[in-house]
Formats: sequence, structure tokens, C-alpha cells
Amino acid sequence: MLGFLQPSLALIRVNLSSLPRRWSTSLSTVLSVALVVVVLLGFLAMANGFRLSLTTAGSDTVAVVLSRGALSEVTSRIGSQQLHLLQEAPRVARDGAGRALVSEELVVPVDVLARDTGATETVSLRGLGGAGLSVRPLVTLSAGRPFTPGTGEIIVGARLASDYRGLAVGDTVTFGRSRWTVVGHFTAAGSVYESEILADSSVVQSQFNRLNQLQSVRVALQDAAALADFTRYVEDAPQLGLTARSEAQYFAVESQRVSRIILWLGWPLAALMAFGAAIGAMTAMYSSVSERKVEIATVRALGFSRSSAFVGTLCEALALTLAGCGLGVSLAWLTLDGWAASTRGMDSTRIGFELAMSWGQVVSAVILSLAIGLVGGGLPALRAAGLPLHTALSGRG
Repeated sequence: MLGFLQPSLALIRVNLSSLPRRWSTSLSTVLSVALVVVVLLGFLAMANGFRLSLTTAGSDTVAVVLSRGALSEVTSRIGSQQLHLLQEAPRVARDGAGRALVSEELVVPVDVLARDTGATETVSLRGLGGAGLSVRPLVTLSAGRPFTPGTGEIIVGARLASDYRGLAVGDTVTFGRSRWTVVGHFTAAGSVYESEILADSSVVQSQFNRLNQLQSVRVALQDAAALADFTRYVEDAPQLGLTARSEAQYFAVESQRVSRIILWLGWPLAALMAFGAAIGAMTAMYSSVSERKVEIATVRALGFSRSSAFVGTLCEALALTLAGCGLGVSLAWLTLDGWAASTRGMDSTRIGFELAMSWGQVVSAVILSLAIGLVGGGLPALRAAGLPLHTALSGRG
């Protein structure tokens, strides 16, 4: 074993020390791999950031109730009688006055103007019931005050306020035929809530001609263990026709759906680019073997084995692709982590989030880079190992 390792390590050192002589082809390999890594990490960070934006908002002590068969709030409808029965459900948390912490809600898409381009974009105006802020402990006012129930006042997610015009505290904004006054900004630990505008549900219903229309109900529970009893009450009562799950479960399903779409786009594109990078690495390594055929033949004549020549050439390719991986990871972490992005929800409204890098993504990038090195360096390494001595020493082949 030692007799194989020593000559292989010696050839690896020789090959790596000769890289500066072939800096142009080596650099092109490094840069092509770095580009592949940046693209892959961009998609992975996008999927991870969107997932974190939703799961951060989810709570195990808050239940989301939709009409039976509805996959999201967009297709859900809940009546006033159903709302009354939910307020009497077991294990529901109550405030100091004994009122159930239940928020009846609906979401209306509204148009706003982007601050940088002036283009019209659609965001969510969410109507909340009286306990709407109580069932959202993450929501914290960063400026102004809460909206007054029964009035045309709104509070705006800080992310929306920075991205769109007319949403500063004190501004009056028009949505369709209705006018609203911005009285506050809020943050929500970077969660999806920051992509919404919040108002009183009864006012939203009247201003958008949706009287008695509710899409979802959020219910604060006494504790996480209460979810089973509450869900059993909701789903076993035929007169309700509703389903319930924890807010954490609800957002987990939403995040998986969109993250899966992002990854379906990202991995095939990264694989296609990786194939091109592997071809580029293979071309560079064939060129390297061709330029150094006399050198390779000389060390072979000195007693180095074919396997040592193979390992030395393959490790050179792997070193170049890993250098490209390191460069790509560094660029991605410096430029993409925390970068603001957005996507569209099922109601075509904007959902803002930040790209989030993780070490698991880096492992994926390393594995992809090693695959590029193995494919791109394997055949040239075989050529180096099988190079006939007399042909190489004569300068032919």
C-alpha cells in the first residue's frame, strides 16, 4: 500500500505545482465550476429562504381552520354560524374578559406601486377579527400604532413599506374605490406576515363588497396538546364542514409546495450546467495530458506505475473543481445570503422573503463539484495512465 501511495502523492505534487504554467485552462475550469455552484446555491438558498419565511410564522398553539376540501384560503369559505361554533369549541384560549381568541379572516388582493420601478404589483390586504393580533405573537409594531377596529386604518409589514410607494405611516392609499390610512408598520421576525397589509375584517368586507364572506379562522389554543381535541371537535361535527390543522402544519405544506417547484427548476438547470463544466474540465485535462506527455512518460520510465499516473491526473482535476467549488460557495455566501426576493402565492399576491444559505447546501455543492471532477478528469486520467512510453518520449501521440 505504501508503495502505491508514495509515488501517487509525488505525482500529485508535481501536477499541482505545474498548474501555474497552464493558468488559462486551469482558470477556465475553476470559473466554470464556480458558476455552476453559484447557480445551484442560488436556487437552494431561494427554496430554503421561502421555507423559513413560512415556517417561522407557524405556531403549534394556533390552529388554522378552512372549509373542508380547501387547500388554501383562496378556495375556502366559512359562514357566520360556523364561526360561532368555533368560538365555543373546547380547549380554545380566552382573554382576561373570557372572550375566545378567535380571528375571522379574509384576504383581498390589492395593487400598489413598486418604489424602484413604479410598476403596479399585487399584495395581500388581510382583514383580521378582533383577536387577529393576539393570535400573531410574532407581529410587533415598529412604528405608529395598531389600527382602530371599525375604521379604514391599516398597518403595513415593514418589508412592504420599504418596497412600495405610499405606505409610510400617515400616508393615505387607495385600493380600488376605497381609501385607507396607514397608521403603523410592523415586523414579524422575517416571516411571511411581513408581506401583508392588516386591517379590520368587517371594514374589508364592506369596502370590497364581501359582506359575510370569511375565508379562514385562526384559533389560539390553550397549549399544543389541545390541538387534537380541537381538531376532533371541528372535523367530527357534520354541521361545521371544516378542517383544522396547526399553523405550523399549514405553513409547512405551503412551503413544501413552492420549495418543490423551485428545486424542480434549479436542479435540472444546475445539472445541465454541470455537464457543460465537466466537458470543459475534460478538455482542459486532455490539454494538460497532451502538453505534459513527455513529462508523464519520463516519470513512468523512472518506475512510476500506471495507477500512480492515473491518480495524479485525476486528483489534479478534482483539485481544480474543488477550487471552483470554494470560489462559488464564497461568492454565493457573500452575495446571495440575505438577498431579498419574492414569489407569488396562490392568490397571485407577492410573498417577500430573504435567500438563506446553509451548510447542507454547501455539501450538495461539494458533491456536485466532485462529480464534475470525476467525469471531467476520469477519461484524461485513463489517457495519462495508458500513454505508450515510446510514443510519448518521441513527442508523438
